[in-house]
Amino acid sequence: MNGKSVNILDMVKTELANIRTLSVADIERMHALLIYAYAITEVEIWGENYVRMNLQEFVELIQKKEIILARLEEEIVGSIHVYPLSTESYAFGLLSADFNKKGRGIGRALINAAEKQAKEMGAKKMELEILKPQDFEVSVKVALHDWYSRLGYRFKEAKLFEDRKPDKAEKALKLKVPSVFDCYEKDLQ
Repeated sequence: MNGKSVNILDMVKTELANIRTLSVADIERMHALLIYAYAITEVEIWGENYVRMNLQEFVELIQKKEIILARLEEEIVGSIHVYPLSTESYAFGLLSADFNKKGRGIGRALINAAEKQAKEMGAKKMELEILKPQDFEVSVKVALHDWYSRLGYRFKEAKLFEDRKPDKAEKALKLKVPSVFDCYEKDLQ
C-alpha cells in the first residue's frame, strides 16, 4: 500500500438519503440493515423476530430528510436517523451498520455526519438514548456505552421506557423485561 496509512473513515462516504435518487432496492437494503441490527441487539428486550419499524415508517423519515446513509465502495452499508429536538439540540438514533463490515468505521462516519448536519443547523448539543434491560447487563449495550463515551457522549440520566416515551405506552406493553433508556449528550463545538 505504498507505505501510506489509510484512514478508514475516508473510505466510508455518507450522504443525506434522497428519496428521488434512491432505488427501491437501496431503500430496502437500508431498512433490512436496520431491522437486522435491532433484532440482534435488542433480542433480550423485545424477544425474537423484533421489527424496529416498518418500511413505510422508514420511508417517511427519508422523505423528511432525516436519514443519512453510508456507502463503502458504492454499497450501502448503514444509516442513521438525525432530527431536531429544539433549535439548539438534535438527536440521533436508529444507527445501523452492516455487521459483515464491522470495524470499518461505518458507525463513526455516520455519527460524524449526523453531528456535522446538526451543527450546520445551529445545534449546540447532540443527544442519544440506549434502550437496555433495567435489571441486568447485556454486553452489546455495555459496549455501546463505552463506545459513545469514547466519542464524547456523557451519560445524563436513565428513565423507564414508559416515562421517556409516554406516547408509546402500547409499545411498552411488548417489552419482555423492564427496560430503561440511558440518555446521553455531547456538546457540539
